[in-house]
Amino acid sequence: MSVLPKLLPVRVYGDAMLRMKALPVRNFDEKLQKIVRDMTHTMYERDGVGLAANQVGLNQRLFVIDMDYSREDSEPNPVVMINPVIKAGEGEYEMEEGCLSVPGIYAKVKRFNRIKYSYFDPAGEEHEEEAEGYKAVVIQHEYDHLNGILFVDKISKLALLKIKRKLKMIMSTAVDGKNIREDIYDPNVPKKG
Repeated sequence: MSVLPKLLPVRVYGDAMLRMKALPVRNFDEKLQKIVRDMTHTMYERDGVGLAANQVGLNQRLFVIDMDYSREDSEPNPVVMINPVIKAGEGEYEMEEGCLSVPGIYAKVKRFNRIKYSYFDPAGEEHEEEAEGYKAVVIQHEYDHLNGILFVDKISKLALLKIKRKLKMIMSTAVDGKNIREDIYDPNVPKKG
């Protein structure tokens, strides 16, 4: 019997979970497989290119990415990275970034242009790879999530001043350190419930 993947609620700016350093995944079991299915489904349904476990309230070192997918002209090809480690980085690459957990906000971020990294796949197999350009940026963005870092933490002071009001508006919907929203695309829509 096949179980349909679940659309997970996404934590947004102001949620304490986004600032926690995630814990290593220890068990590569059916529970992990379900988490991976649900996270992948949520990433695609929310039109993201990546999603880290703490963005959906799970304190685990894993994320899923798919930089090439679009509903119109490509098939899904997700890459799941469990217990990733960025081992080296070089060069500089600057591009505008956004995030499902910081809805409606985009800013330029400088990151390494080329990285060397390792991770485990859902079967527990270890991989050592290199990436550059856009793929390297996406991996670094998601890896930062696992360390409690958001892209807005890496932008210039001037850029931060420009978005400070929007960040406060998003954060104002947090209750008891939690900020979970179904309407992640419009920070002006009040939180349900």
